[in-house]
Amino acid sequence: MQINIKKTKVIVISKTRNVPCKTVIDGSELEQVSQYKYLGTWITEDGRCELDVKTRIAMAKDAFWKHKELLKGNISLRMKKKILQCYVYQC
Repeated sequence: MQINIKKTKVIVISKTRNVPCKTVIDGSELEQVSQYKYLGTWITEDGRCELDVKTRIAMAKDAFWKHKELLKGNISLRMKKKILQCYVYQC
């Protein structure tokens, strides 16, 4: 088994940002990144998940608005707000 140096990234998770980390494998230095997507989840160097939460909310809103015909019907504004809260804003 070998490491693909072109696909391998390094991230340092720390409270202080921009911590340098020089990792060398077979004479090649690995790229250090501040964030990357792993198994569908954004990993950031500060360890917070704000970017991932915002991304997932945007995906939920997009999926919800693809079915906008539901909200165009003869439904009260109160019910429309409940549907929006249920499907988009609640986890």
